[in-house]
Order: sequence, then structure tokens, then C-alpha cells
Amino acid sequence: MPVPPPKNAKVVFQGTRATAYQWEQDLFDGKKRIFECYTRADSVAVIPFLDKNTVLLTRQEQPGRTPFVDMPGGRVDEGETMEQAVKREMREETGYQAKQWTTWSTCKYQGQLRFEQSVFIASGLIREGDQNPEEDGERIELVPTPWQDVVRMSLKGELRSQETMLAILAMKYDPESRARLDAFLSL
Repeated sequence: MPVPPPKNAKVVFQGTRATAYQWEQDLFDGKKRIFECYTRADSVAVIPFLDKNTVLLTRQEQPGRTPFVDMPGGRVDEGETMEQAVKREMREETGYQAKQWTTWSTCKYQGQLRFEQSVFIASGLIREGDQNPEEDGERIELVPTPWQDVVRMSLKGELRSQETMLAILAMKYDPESRARLDAFLSL
């Protein structure tokens, strides 16, 4: 859970997806200043391996946004764990579930924007049904992509999520991360 706003913070905006807080903060020089932060739901993403050399990317369109390519994922609904959310998002966006799952990393944003994002990896994909992204107003195309292309896209910043790109680059270039990925994919 990210760092909550201070107890003296007041809600200045309550939206459906984010809350804005403001508070007066004492500075080290004795002055005071107004600070603010925004909280939002935590989010998840999954790097789904169809096989050791192929990742299932998504090409997504959402109303009012520029189309993007990324991994399946989304926000954690109230009452869900990160693992429950990533499995739900994978099923909704791709129609697949996986036999093996593991949390790769979790990043805690604790500055002006406060939330957590977990990146998972999955393998042993099984088609469970149809995608249903239209339910959330999304259009999602599944794009099986060679691992080397996913690495190249990460090097060029072509995926939407920085956390997934960093995870992919670690998997490729960091020996410990590569060994961890190889061990997972060998299950």
C-alpha cells in the first residue's frame, strides 16, 4: 500500500478514479507551504509467454486516447488482491489464463501520485473463452510477438508501461533476472 496522505490532508477533489489531497506542510527553514498528492487504484500488468520465445502483446484503443501497444493489465478493483486482479485482467483482455504465475516486481509510487503497480509473468497459457474488452469500452487486438522484438520495443520505449519495459530489459540483460526468467519458463 502506498504512503497515505498526512492526517491533516483535506480532499479537494474526489473523482471516480482518483482523489486529490492538499495540506499545509512545515518546511525545514520554518516556513509553511501547501503540498498535494493524488491517490488512485493500484494496477497490474502481466508479461504472458505463449512459449519461451513469444510474448502475447495487446494493441489497444480506448475512447479519447491514442492507441498503444502493451501487456495485458489494468487497475485493481476494491477488495481484490494484485494476483486476483492480474488474472481477471488477463482473462478479460485476452481470453487466456495461465498455468504458472509469479510476481516479477512491485513498484510503489509514493510522491505526488500514490499507488502501487505489480508486474507478473505467466506461462502455460490456456484459452478459456472470448475476450470482453468492449465491456470497458476498449478495443483490444492480440499480437503474438517474438521475444527479441519485445526487447527491441522496450529499448525504444514503444510499450506504454515503463515498469514492464524495465522488467523486460532486466530479463534480457541482467544475468540474475535472466536466470530467474529461465527457471520460471522451465516449469
